[in-house]
Amino acid sequence: MKCYLCNNEEHNLVSDKLRYDSQRNVYKCNNCGLVFIYPQMTPEEERTFYENEYGEIYSAEKGTTPAELFNARLGDAQSYYELIKKHIDKNQDCLELGCASGYFLATIKDEVKSVTGLETHLLLRQYCQEIGINMVESIDECQNEQFDSVFMFFLLEHLGNPIDYLTNVKRILKKGGKVFIEVPNVGDALLSLYNIPAFNEYYYTPAHQFYYSKNTLSDVLQKSGFSDFEIKPVQRYDLSNHMYWMMNGKPGGQGAYNDVFSPDLLKMYAKNLTDHFICDTLFAVVTKT
Repeated sequence: MKCYLCNNEEHNLVSDKLRYDSQRNVYKCNNCGLVFIYPQMTPEEERTFYENEYGEIYSAEKGTTPAELFNARLGDAQSYYELIKKHIDKNQDCLELGCASGYFLATIKDEVKSVTGLETHLLLRQYCQEIGINMVESIDECQNEQFDSVFMFFLLEHLGNPIDYLTNVKRILKKGGKVFIEVPNVGDALLSLYNIPAFNEYYYTPAHQFYYSKNTLSDVLQKSGFSDFEIKPVQRYDLSNHMYWMMNGKPGGQGAYNDVFSPDLLKMYAKNLTDHFICDTLFAVVTKT
């Protein structure tokens, strides 16, 4: 059992409980700090999982169809847009990898030259095509230096070979183009500061093969051939959500106490988490030089 990033063979057990009662463990490399699921999916298991199983698991968990997912995630699409809006313009050809039901691409399509989505799950891909989004099934279908911007929102953590994948992304990116990557931060305060057992069991899922910190995400980007990038801390969930986890041991509560907590308090709480990189999310802006 060698670390994917540094080949170290000494690891610490982080958790033996995953969501969906998966019979896998979570380890942390005691050299580079990469957190990973073991045993890892084989490439064939990964392909089958995302083409067939993951969409059904997600739909059952969220109780949603592709169209309902589209409407439910428009708020998330707007939050993604706020992160990238200063980087896009009417001259850009854009690609989103793992675009689900196309809610983000629908949000930006009138502000860029073209949008293309990649989605392996058939029902989601068909829905995107129905609403007029150009789709591909594989990154290998894309030509060299084809896109100005490539978006990867909560995708990288799902990949069993992120370095090879990002190397391929670099191939299809125009010189000076950017990749935008958002991933969960394994330094999340609910794990690293409060250490809530119920959150630990919920957080680790067999769908996420790697869990990144600022340092390990940086290592992956460098090993993929990128040298020009910035990794920014983002806090998506608020103080009410954190208190809800502490009190009830389950997700929920976002905004529940906003009639008591002032906007200044909420902003300061989020700032303290991001200042210490114990926020819930990392956002990388990566430029092909």
